[in-house]
Parts: sequence; C-alpha cells; structure tokens
Amino acid sequence: MSDLVPDPVAAFVEHVVRQLAKHGYPDRCVSFPIERMYESAAAKDLSFNTVLDALAQRGIAHEKTPEKVIFSPATSAPSLPDPSAFAGLDPAMFAGLSTEQLMAAAQNAMQQMGPEQLSAVRAMIEGMTPEQQAEMVEQARKLGLA
Repeated sequence: MSDLVPDPVAAFVEHVVRQLAKHGYPDRCVSFPIERMYESAAAKDLSFNTVLDALAQRGIAHEKTPEKVIFSPATSAPSLPDPSAFAGLDPAMFAGLSTEQLMAAAQNAMQQMGPEQLSAVRAMIEGMTPEQQAEMVEQARKLGLA
C-alpha cells in the first residue's frame, strides 16, 4: 500500500522541473530566489539540498548565490578544450614578453589556428561561468589588454 503514496521529493523535483521548463530551461539558465526555494521545500518537510541532489542526478546543475539558485544543464566534463587543439603551443615562449609583444603573439597564434582550434577556444570561453569570464576580463585589464 505504500506504493500508492507518492514520493514527496520526487513530486517536488517534478514541480521544479516543470517550472524550469516554463522559464526556458534547458535553452537558457534559470534562477529562482534561494530563500523561497528553501522555504517551499521546508513547507513540505523536505531538505532543499536533497532536492538539488535529485535534480543533479537528472542532469540539472545548480549554482547558489546569496540571493538565488541558478539552474543550468550539467556538463559531463569540465568545459576545457581538446588538448590536441593546442598541440605545439608552449606557454613558456610567452614568458617575459611585454604587453604589446604578448598581444602580437596571441594575434599571430589565433591567425594560425585552424577552424577546429578556434572552435575549441570559443567553446572553452562559452563554457565558462559568468564569474570565470569576469575574472578573465579582469586579468586582461591588469595586463592592459582591455
């Protein structure tokens, strides 16, 4: 008879999945107020962290901020380019270069990359979180590149 009682975690997970789809997931990342999500789970005597674990098992990743929880499709591996895309590139050759020399070397390297290598670089950048992209821009600013 216990088979007739729906699993409350599964029911809550299904509700979250429907809400994500309603807001454009998986084509775009979707965020909800984190406090409200914890309150909604608690009102059903559930742990929101358990719900997040169940969502992760379904391929839905999340990132928590103080104000919201951001849902995105889980990636099976880190968003790193194929190492063969950079075959022959020795980072040591850039040591000691001025900003201008570094920019010229980067432009030269980009011009010599094939389409698959450029795609790998593009995929790496697009796969970065907004925080990683912001950090990359900040490092470029420190070098005087942006």
